[in-house]
Amino acid sequence: MNRFNIISINRFRFFYSFQSLLFVIFLLGLFVPHQLSAKSLKNVVDEGYCKIPKDFIKKPPILDNESITINISLFVIDIMDIRDISQTYEADVLFHYSWRDHRLSKDSIGRSLEHCELKLNEVWHPEIVEVNIKNVSKFFDEIAVVVDENGNLNYRQRYVGEFITNLEYKDFPFDRQILKFTLAATGIDADNINFDIDKENITIRSNISIEGWAVSILKPLVSMEFIKTQNRYVPILDFRLLADRDENYYIWKVIVPLCLIVLMAWAVFWINPEAIGPQIGLSTATIFTLIAYRFSLGLNLPKVSYFTRIDKFVFFTTILVFIALGIAVLTSRIASEGNLHRALKIEKISRIVYLLVLVAIIFFTLWL
Repeated sequence: MNRFNIISINRFRFFYSFQSLLFVIFLLGLFVPHQLSAKSLKNVVDEGYCKIPKDFIKKPPILDNESITINISLFVIDIMDIRDISQTYEADVLFHYSWRDHRLSKDSIGRSLEHCELKLNEVWHPEIVEVNIKNVSKFFDEIAVVVDENGNLNYRQRYVGEFITNLEYKDFPFDRQILKFTLAATGIDADNINFDIDKENITIRSNISIEGWAVSILKPLVSMEFIKTQNRYVPILDFRLLADRDENYYIWKVIVPLCLIVLMAWAVFWINPEAIGPQIGLSTATIFTLIAYRFSLGLNLPKVSYFTRIDKFVFFTTILVFIALGIAVLTSRIASEGNLHRALKIEKISRIVYLLVLVAIIFFTLWL
């Protein structure tokens, strides 16, 4: 290899190394300042803009001894089921809470927190407990609090699962139930909290998935309840839904079949009193059918200590069927003693009286 070739190769290597060095310097100039500026900006945001004094977190924003107003609204996303036996209902609801902390306003701290990502535990917030939850999951695990330049804070929480409610069955199956979402303010700041209802934003979806019920919204109730263990009153907020049961199912699948069973016993008055076997057989078959139907119906209802409308109907119709059995035995004995005409007369009167009594039972137990 001659000298000229060696010099050319060295020049090429030098030129290539020089280009590589320039490319590396270009990359460093492109990314390093960006990383430094991003890191510096992050430090500025964390420490300058979004950092809140610890005193603001521990102490409530009380101004001139006034109470803290918590504005609450409710959106019922769905009602999936109402369980009569366990006295619970399954729902999907969204709560929206808002309150004002004047200490976080732009005028107070000299900067706006609108673009800061704040969590619930990073600001002062009311301790609100959902009283009647049973098996409920929170949809938003990490709650981001939105703050505007005036110090108004807003956050949401969605609950999906079972809620406990006190159901009243005296008018079953023509009953109307009240479903509650009960909130209570607890903690050391409960005395200074005042619930305010955003009535315009309490809504329910028009298409909910529950069958057999018509659900609508009632006026919420705000009250004070005495907590004996804490020796003080705390504010309670009840969001209420009116659930109107569709009685058509029970009319056609429970009441009408029961009436047909009772009319089986009425047929005994059309059998000759001398035929005691068919009369007694029909009456006892009716009684056993009625008792079996009553037990199957009772499995689908809660164990309550009072009579519902349908309980009264079954009770009095059962007595009526036993009376029909007693009349059948009486007319058969009268006929066996040779007084068939008298037995037939008793049966003719019983046909009319039996129907009248059945109509009266239906009217007084199911209608009134």
